[in-house]
Amino acid sequence: MNSDQISADDDAITASHGGMSRRLIAAVVAIVLAVGGVVAVMAATGGDDPQRPGVAAAVDDADIDHDYLIPAGTGARIDDGEVIDILPAELVMTVGETIRIVNDDDRGHTVGVFYVGPGEELRQTFTAPGELSGECSVHSSGQFVLRVVAA
Repeated sequence: MNSDQISADDDAITASHGGMSRRLIAAVVAIVLAVGGVVAVMAATGGDDPQRPGVAAAVDDADIDHDYLIPAGTGARIDDGEVIDILPAELVMTVGETIRIVNDDDRGHTVGVFYVGPGEELRQTFTAPGELSGECSVHSSGQFVLRVVAA
């Protein structure tokens, strides 16, 4: 293939792609893939956000510092208009403490950044200070803020 044929091929590609050359398309694809890879790694590792507390799995019942039970029928009580405050709107914990949320209800509930499915239990020990907040289906305010402070 000579340079006239390559130029003709590039012109055909440029015309068919609204003015973008093959090299430009390849560069854009490479950039998108590179950015996507960085975003995926940051999502998997928690990024570089010093405001989010470190977490570790809790294994022993004796290690539980904050224990909450979402009883069976909670979702139905909410549907009936009952005011539900199973957890506080704001909870302050110290690094090293553990929270447990047991959901005996037949539906899942959101507690800040956590989702506890029906019949499930969440245990979380915090290893670094920070703050987590989000919606809460088991508090009348609809919000839950968890602050983890240094020991």
